[in-house]
Amino acid sequence: MEHIMYYVEKILLIWLLCLFSVLLHEVGHALGYRSSTGKARWKIIAGSGPKMIDASNYIFRLIPASGYFIPEEEPKTNTAKIITLAGGPSVSLLQTILYGVIRFCILEFVQSGSGLHETLLSVSTFLLYFNFFQFFFTVIPIRYRIICKGLESDGLQIIHLLKHNKAQ
Repeated sequence: MEHIMYYVEKILLIWLLCLFSVLLHEVGHALGYRSSTGKARWKIIAGSGPKMIDASNYIFRLIPASGYFIPEEEPKTNTAKIITLAGGPSVSLLQTILYGVIRFCILEFVQSGSGLHETLLSVSTFLLYFNFFQFFFTVIPIRYRIICKGLESDGLQIIHLLKHNKAQ
């Protein structure tokens, strides 16, 4: 039973940190929006599926597989839109680097074979890949077919805005 609880705790920790990673990605969009427009009113939805928590500006859903940043007012310039769009993938890339540092550097200072070492190793490795894929699938120019059906990635939206700027 103790062995099962160890894995349940690890799975819950990974789930919570994945949801937090999605939240931070969306906060990256909010920071880009704030820095490019000066406005600070928005709503962030972290996750998909059934709603768990509905706070005034934040909604948390059960499945940490997508998220949405919804500004109260759309940025007016293409530059502000690009900065807003780039904020999310930038934060995901920073998270990837952070978990890579934990995975490949900090673990050198934790006793190998200890429970802490094994937990940090497995959790940081999973989150390293999770955030890398979150970065990759938001920065490549694609239209989503499964999760967020029909929506465009941040990268594709940025390409459209850059093309629109050239056409003007």
